[in-house]
Order: sequence, then structure tokens, then C-alpha cells
Amino acid sequence: MADVHLFGGEKGGIGKSFVCRTAIQYLLDREEVFALFDTDRSNPDVRRIYNEAGCRVAVFSEGERYEDKANAIYNAALEKRVLVNLPAQVFIPVSEWFERNELLSIASDDGVKFFYWFVCDGGYDSLKLLGKSLEFFKSDVPHILVKNWGKCDDWEPLENDEDLQSLMAQYEVMVIDFPKFIGNADRNAIDAASLSFGEAREYERFGSISRQRVKRFLREAYEAFDEAGVFQSVPSFTATKN
Repeated sequence: MADVHLFGGEKGGIGKSFVCRTAIQYLLDREEVFALFDTDRSNPDVRRIYNEAGCRVAVFSEGERYEDKANAIYNAALEKRVLVNLPAQVFIPVSEWFERNELLSIASDDGVKFFYWFVCDGGYDSLKLLGKSLEFFKSDVPHILVKNWGKCDDWEPLENDEDLQSLMAQYEVMVIDFPKFIGNADRNAIDAASLSFGEAREYERFGSISRQRVKRFLREAYEAFDEAGVFQSVPSFTATKN
């Protein structure tokens, strides 16, 4: 049985690709075989950083000329785990892709499971988009709500939204706390140099403190992924090498 992990959240600037990049490193450190797709045409940073890891481009679009461009994602999942980096404002073409191809029906026959890692910053728009996604996918696509502490440290709006909490309980949404990366200058340097987290962890131009910040971030992020229990087939591992 293979699975497809969609990393999104609809809203722009909430750290979707950052979470996806961390999940990629999580699997690389476990030497797991997986396929990787970047569907963000405006800012394909996942493909830029992980091109040598075989990252491919797929397109979600309402236009007929692109109607089959995303099918490579599903086809890859027939053989191995798949990670997909989604752009912002992609709900309509993604939902149409599911409906047009009756993916949930054939996925059941093919033994393919979908997961949606919904990255959230706790804002009103982000929470409403989560509700919209849950109402569409229901229990057919399990959601993991990623509370991105790098973008928000006040989650009362989420906790106090009774309608959303009811939906989350109904569809058994897993919630994880994704850690803040300490050191904006280090994070910017990683992005500017197009480094994977594995490369940044050993980057010679970083001092000991900067490298340790990367190791700490990965350790805390990996603990969050383990808590979700979605990557169950991978063995335990510590992010702090050396």
C-alpha cells in the first residue's frame, strides 16, 4: 500500500513548502524511497532544492490543456510513497482533479491512501479554508493540521472556533505543533543558498551554533511527525547526527 502526502493550506505565506521540505529530509534521513512533486509554478523552491533528488513538476489547473498534468502523481503512488508540494489557492483544481478522475474510488481499489498536511497560521482565512477542505474531503482524505509556530504563537482562534472544532472532531483531524526555526538569518541563508536541511546541518560556512540550530529544528520537527503517526512504516531516528 502506497500513500500520497499533499502539503498545502491554501493560504500563501504560511510555510507550506518549508514544512514539505522538512518532511522530505525526514524521509531522506530514514533512507526511504519516495517520489517528489512540486506543483508550485510561481515559486518552485522544493524543486530548486531537491532537483537532484528527482523532484518532478506537476500542474493542477482548471484549464483543459493541463487536465492530465497531475496524473503522474497518482501513477507514481502505485509504486511508492509520494510527497507533493502544493501552491496557494489550489483547492478548486485539486478538488476537480479528485472528482473528475474519481480518485477516491480507484484509490480504494489500488491500495493508495491520501493524506492532507494542512499548514495553518491560525488566522481567520486559514481556519476557514481548513473547514472548507474538511467539508469537501470528509473522512476520505485524513487531514493533519500543522500548527506552524514559526508563523503564529496565539492559537486561541482555533481553539475557540466551535464549528471548526466540531468538524475536526467529526473527521478525526490529527493536530501537530510544527516548531519555529530559531535564527532568521540562518534560515534566510539556507534559502538563499538553496540548501537542503541535510546540507545545512553540515554546512561549513555556518558556525557551530547555526548548525546546531538546524539539528535542533529537525529533531523537534521529526518528533512532531512521529506524533502524527502517519509515516508509520519508517523506523525511529534522531535528527541530531554526530
